[in-house]
Amino acid sequence: MKVGDKVRINKCNSIPDAVGKSAEIVGMQIQEFEKYTVYPVWVRMTTGEGKGKIYGFQYDEVEVLTREHREETMKTGLTKKFEELLKGVTTLEDITEIERVINEVKGNILTEPTPGFWEGKTPCWEMLHCPETVKQECPAFQYHSLPCWQIEGTYCKLLDQGTEGTSTDICRVCRVFKRWEHGEPLEIKLSGKGARVDVPKVLKHLALP
Repeated sequence: MKVGDKVRINKCNSIPDAVGKSAEIVGMQIQEFEKYTVYPVWVRMTTGEGKGKIYGFQYDEVEVLTREHREETMKTGLTKKFEELLKGVTTLEDITEIERVINEVKGNILTEPTPGFWEGKTPCWEMLHCPETVKQECPAFQYHSLPCWQIEGTYCKLLDQGTEGTSTDICRVCRVFKRWEHGEPLEIKLSGKGARVDVPKVLKHLALP
């Protein structure tokens, strides 16, 4: 355990409502909280009624969440929120509004930067010294779960091909591909997410290939 780890409260007699909830470790220092009680793990609750509050726990009362645990916890939370939301649906307009919100949330999830493929590697936008304008618009930066050569419409492909960016010809000679590919077939796995700004004006700054 260390500061910053995400944990789940497995048991706690003094705060029974915290059991099953998630939290983040903010301190690993033995402190006396109440008379005759010493807590070595201090967490800030991230779910439940106590969200935002800091509590002390014993080591065996908390469990560090793996990535799979965190994803499952997130799914459970979203399911409960969605069920609550559906209870108030009475008209077609309500359904339309829910659909709009869901699509908006999906877009945010898909573009949220996460380590993905590039974890532990120097990503393409750093190897090619992409300016900030390129990074924020290029799908290679938005969809970290895949390498850039598997994504349609990246700036490099647009510069090489034009308006669509579906060809991977430029990838075959690119130093990023040569550095990080692992013998897999060179093919597009994510389509329809291409950049949407003036490519020629911005790409003149890239150090290609």
